[in-house]
Amino acid sequence: MNNSDWIRVSRQNPCPICGKPDWCLMARDGSVAICPRTPSDRMAGSAGYIHDINPLMSPSSPMPRMPEPEPYLDIDWRLGADQAVNRMENFMYDELTKQTGLSKDELQSMRVGWSSKKSAYTFPMRDHEGATIGIRLRTPEGKKFAVKGSRAGLFYAGDPPAKGQVLIAEGPTDTACLAGKGFSVVGRPSCNGGGIYLLKMLSWKHQAVLVADNDKPGRDGAESIAKLIKDKAASVRIMTPPRGNDIKDWVVDYSATPAVIQAVIDQSRFA
Repeated sequence: MNNSDWIRVSRQNPCPICGKPDWCLMARDGSVAICPRTPSDRMAGSAGYIHDINPLMSPSSPMPRMPEPEPYLDIDWRLGADQAVNRMENFMYDELTKQTGLSKDELQSMRVGWSSKKSAYTFPMRDHEGATIGIRLRTPEGKKFAVKGSRAGLFYAGDPPAKGQVLIAEGPTDTACLAGKGFSVVGRPSCNGGGIYLLKMLSWKHQAVLVADNDKPGRDGAESIAKLIKDKAASVRIMTPPRGNDIKDWVVDYSATPAVIQAVIDQSRFA
């Protein structure tokens, strides 16, 4: 079968094998399902296990299932993010690791979760004090968007950085990559976004380093943010990775070590 012969399960037509409304695939003719949650003696690569479907459990007659609560993402962002984290399964971490090159620990540092309703990974966005104010979404195909009503906040692990060198990356996976290398790092939601929260977070105790993607929008965005925070932080540098499209490419694909990353930072120009 080719890709057009398969359909993604949904709430209306859940997986006839595990009963879940997401991730699994069914053949359009209703004969076979691919389910990553329920083992069988046949594999479909990283997509999951192959199961023959009992005709009595075809897509037109889905397996009965208990209703699955959806995170209250539009009511309580922190609650929604926490519930999404609890939905993550090992195969989901494995798949995202294959896509990004990041470890499970690095992904967990950003509190990655899963939204069944959106069929996408979730990354909480936070303000300068640590409150969750929105949810970034990333589909298994790599499409990125946000839950309606989200504010475009920052990505970071743990508490807001109180002092010292702070790397300001772009997006949750670049942020996770640098955090995994031991750096204090905050991620902005886009190349020129998150400025208001950075202004409130930074002080004369911080040495800020804008980490720009290796393209014109990335460099221009970093310049824009640098001008905004220049008078707030003790110092502001702008660095771009010497190889790759962004910092994650450099670290993951070219094995940049913390010492090498710091050396490039030290040689970067001040804004």
